[in-house]
Amino acid sequence: MIQCLMLDVDGVVVHPRPAGGGSWAADIERDLGIRLEDFRARFFVPHWDDVVTGRRPLTDALAACLPALSPDVTPERFVAYWFERDGAIDDAVLADCAALRRDGVRVLLATNQEHLRAAHLMTGLALADHVDGMVYSAAIGARKPDRAFYDAAARQSGMAPEALLLVDDTSANIDGARRAGWQARLWTPGASLLDLVRD
Repeated sequence: MIQCLMLDVDGVVVHPRPAGGGSWAADIERDLGIRLEDFRARFFVPHWDDVVTGRRPLTDALAACLPALSPDVTPERFVAYWFERDGAIDDAVLADCAALRRDGVRVLLATNQEHLRAAHLMTGLALADHVDGMVYSAAIGARKPDRAFYDAAARQSGMAPEALLLVDDTSANIDGARRAGWQARLWTPGASLLDLVRD
């Protein structure tokens, strides 16, 4: 029996603005003067793994690469832009979370996030009002689909792996959860969270 829903964030609960499946960074060249390909090469390739697993602060990594990309853009301005553009909430998913919690299912966010955005999700977007907590990669020091993420998340939940259900939009993360003994369902846009959990 499922006792705890582990719910992915990006692509499930939160989506880019405007809606339509595009990237939050699609317009950074127009808005910030930063070519997306250059940002990927100078930020995501060398820094993202360290940032998302808590080994390097996001603002430090941005301070190291932004001067070469757009000298007038500070890390703080970039973070504000990013978080605003990547913060549309799926109200139907939150409504289903509320129904599950009324039925006694614990709901935790289980997500690959760095510290600043994790805090923004819980306080700035008020997801803390809709879930029972968050398990995230920078706090754990490991990211999905690494086994260490699932083992740490299970310990944090206080429940046996077989009592946990991950709903995630990434197949590799689903596979990782199942290898760790969890139940798991692949999320597709427009699906019913209640149907996935109660199936």
